[in-house]
Formats: sequence, structure tokens, C-alpha cells
Amino acid sequence: MKKFKTMMAMMLALVSMCVAFSSCSSDDGNSTPAAKEIAGTYTGSLDMTVQGNTTTTEAQTLKIEAVDDATVKVTLPEYGSGHMAMPALEIPDVKVTGSDGAYAFAQESYSININGKAYTGALQGTFKDNTLTVNYTVKPGTMPMSIIFKFVSNR
Repeated sequence: MKKFKTMMAMMLALVSMCVAFSSCSSDDGNSTPAAKEIAGTYTGSLDMTVQGNTTTTEAQTLKIEAVDDATVKVTLPEYGSGHMAMPALEIPDVKVTGSDGAYAFAQESYSININGKAYTGALQGTFKDNTLTVNYTVKPGTMPMSIIFKFVSNR
């Protein structure tokens, strides 16, 4: 009987140690995926540069939607009016990397066809210190040069 009690005490001590060590872990396992961290609707300023001439507009809206843990869809704001209007452009499958409040995403090239007109370009963005910065180019149709955009928003 004494051997049984000793064995039970040792088992209880072993189980207690396992519980104590597992509860002291610093890894909480609750980290949010990169795509979900940057997902949201942002309102900010938009600089448009064509052949060295820059125009800035305020209160433009850019949307980022999480597709999965490491991929987002970026909807660029519409711009201009009349025959110079550019529609909102949806850039799918943009890969996101980073952690702990610092994220980067890019699409080296995209091509979108809207109502028979091609829009091509590239996209690169960062999210750090609650500031979203997105640099992108758009070449509408047969325009000989790209339009350069820079969007900045604070969350």
C-alpha cells in the first residue's frame, strides 16, 4: 500500500508539473493573420502625377478585403470626371507579408478590362504605425505613359 501511495504522489507531482509548464507559455496562439490585420476601408489623400505634374485630392477611399490569411483584394479609388474619369479598379490576389503591425503587399503587374478598355499597372503598399501607404501606377488603354498615384491614410 505504501508503494501505491508513493507511486500516486509521484504521478500527481508529474501531472502538476506538466500543467504548470504548459500554463506558463508566452505564446498565446491568437495572432491575427496579416491579410486580416490590414483589411478595411481607408479614407485619405491621393496624389496623382502625370508627366511630372502632381495633383492632390483629399477624402479618397481605398478598400482592402482579406481573401485568405495572406492574400487581399485591393479596390483602388475612382478618379477624375467626364471623359478623363477612371473607374475604381479591383486588384485581386495581392500577397501580404509581415507581422506585429508592419505589413507589406505588392502586385508586380495587373491588367483589368472594364467596358472594353484595358487598365494595366503595378501596386505596392505598406501598413506600419497605423499608416497605410499605397503607391500604384495605371496606364489606361493606349495612353503612352503611366499615371502615378500615391494614397496615404491613417487608421
